[in-house]
Amino acid sequence: MVRFLSFIIPVFLFLFSCSIADLRPPSLSSNRLDPELKKKGLTFVTNPTIKELTPGDWKDYKQVQFVVKDVWHSKFVRFFTPIKESEQRMRVYLDFETNSMQVEFLGGEKKGLIYGLDKKETYYIAADTGKVFMGDDEVRIYLESLRLYLTLPWRLKEFPIIQYAGPSKKLDQNYEVVYFTSVQLNANPDTDQYVGYFEKTSGALEWMEFTYRELFSFYKGVLKYGFYEPWNEKQYPRRITILDKFEDPDFVHEIRIEKIEIPEKPMEEVDKVLELPEPAQ
Repeated sequence: MVRFLSFIIPVFLFLFSCSIADLRPPSLSSNRLDPELKKKGLTFVTNPTIKELTPGDWKDYKQVQFVVKDVWHSKFVRFFTPIKESEQRMRVYLDFETNSMQVEFLGGEKKGLIYGLDKKETYYIAADTGKVFMGDDEVRIYLESLRLYLTLPWRLKEFPIIQYAGPSKKLDQNYEVVYFTSVQLNANPDTDQYVGYFEKTSGALEWMEFTYRELFSFYKGVLKYGFYEPWNEKQYPRRITILDKFEDPDFVHEIRIEKIEIPEKPMEEVDKVLELPEPAQ
């Protein structure tokens, strides 16, 4: 207990000293929405140079399933999640009709356990207990984050506020920058902000700055989308890397997608789910 308090007290003191993060690009500082900037921003989202990069719509599939390896290099951030191992293979089932999801652990100490999210309600499914609702915010935030990272490239066009923010250069690469949020243009404590960087030649979404207000109001991070591969006649990123800053030499968290498929039924309805073989090295 003493060790826990010596860790958590400085963290809370730090949090209380921090103000709300604001990702709004300088070109949008007037707080005025421009319909022309929305139209131009949508063009970069929905009409990339490489047509296979045009985002699809997960809702066309109703359900989709991923097999991923969840890799953590930050023990601090992982402390606030239900993931206790630095690498964890999982099957992630998303249902867009019911706004629900399930995650099955494919290895480690939680092998066979399923975490679920039904709208905002969390539950687990285990062999000895069946389905048990638990109301765990730590699990809910982790599952919602995972769903966000996996679906964000295809859901950008759904944001109520979209504004083109101009060209930019990051790490010697040229990008077109588009800002996304909801409710209002400027920062507020209840609404997240996103800034997408679309590679100028291909149109691929390569970087995304983001906030996570529910976790910490001051927090801002960077998503790196890479290793695009074909899936259902579209290109989808197979690696999602979460960093604190663009220039960081090491990542906080990385999602490595091994497989994307259309599932036949939810995990809890499968009589026996066999562990998938480890991918070839």
